[in-house]
Amino acid sequence: MTDYYAVIGKPVAHSKSPLMFNQFFKGVGIDAHYSRIASQTLDEALKTCKLLGVKGINTTMPYKKELLTKAYYVSDEAREVEGVNTLLFGEKTKGFNTDIYGALNPLKRVFNNLTGKKILVIGAGGAARAGLYAYNREGAVCYISNRSEDRGKIVAKRYNSLFIPLNEANSVISQVDAVVYTIPVKIGLNISLMKPQSIFFSAIYKNHFFQAQCKERGIKYISGEEWLIEQGRVSCTLFGFNCEDKGFKPQGASKNIERVALTGFMGSGKTSIGKALAEKLNYSFYDLDGEIERGEGKTIPEIFENYGEDYFRKLELKYLEKIADKNRIVVATGGGIVNTGQCYKLLEKFFFNIYLCGDIEGFYRRTENTPRPLRMDFNSFKSLYEKRLDTYYKLSDLIVNTSLHSEKEAAGIIYYELSKL
Repeated sequence: MTDYYAVIGKPVAHSKSPLMFNQFFKGVGIDAHYSRIASQTLDEALKTCKLLGVKGINTTMPYKKELLTKAYYVSDEAREVEGVNTLLFGEKTKGFNTDIYGALNPLKRVFNNLTGKKILVIGAGGAARAGLYAYNREGAVCYISNRSEDRGKIVAKRYNSLFIPLNEANSVISQVDAVVYTIPVKIGLNISLMKPQSIFFSAIYKNHFFQAQCKERGIKYISGEEWLIEQGRVSCTLFGFNCEDKGFKPQGASKNIERVALTGFMGSGKTSIGKALAEKLNYSFYDLDGEIERGEGKTIPEIFENYGEDYFRKLELKYLEKIADKNRIVVATGGGIVNTGQCYKLLEKFFFNIYLCGDIEGFYRRTENTPRPLRMDFNSFKSLYEKRLDTYYKLSDLIVNTSLHSEKEAAGIIYYELSKL
């Protein structure tokens, strides 16, 4: 069975962690898959992890601080920076913070030794706290600048740093060896005042603030991807893998979200949620089973009865190929489409795949009065689901637990995630 790992957060669909972990798993021949779990609350995300048997997770905002109260064991480092970003499931959950290594290792590669180095950290959130903790531990002289002075002063005191009001940050920027930028908006820093030998390190990988100015000035710019890689490498080690390989980095492009496919077992809500999602996105909606029935002039049960399942799977491929080159579409797929190799490859290559998971007993109740050729007694129903589970998970770009929400709510969660990309 495939081992499952994931990242949680709100939003989470933007995360590049799957690109990094899955490339690593593939490169070293590990049967594991790393996905993204969308949720409205931390408790909901953790319920989904338990349902699927996820072995370990990373988390983005806003769940890092709340996870401190959810883990049985929390590392001293996580407590010091007030946040867990790596959680291991098992008999007892264990929480860690690897952001400190994301903040530390890229700078150590340049400076080797941080003792006495002056570092200005912009921001006072989780990333800033991780950086200040790591740099202070290495003997650096730390400054912090933040929009909220009260919050900035509290963080400065906790991590033995000097607080600088944000509107005065330029007054010290010429004195520091590195600026570590941890906020998601651009402020009025005067990069031209920085020393030519200094470093600008951004914790933000979605935007490359000040990169052009650094290049003009000859200042070394370290992107947020370096932070992502280093914290991810340590997380991967905590998951039990040897992640010293230098190939551990995000590889491959993010998926095109103009083609969205909903996958999952019968009863997961693919058609109803797909219709609602397509309406919200102003996309065209395709129910693949419906397309087959219209095109063939026969119902799905009739096709199964007269021609068999293998023939039906060939029809699925035929009709999926017909729509695979269209844009701005939402497709509700059949429950067994993931087991057809060519269909799987087509979905993997051309679609952003959202796996609708949930409680199998609930799925069985939902399908009680529907004509489904493969719905038999509950034990057979459950067995078929379990056979497909690995394939659903391995294809997924995003996961939503539809047993925790109405169809309208589930569509809203997906819309929120896609709207942030």
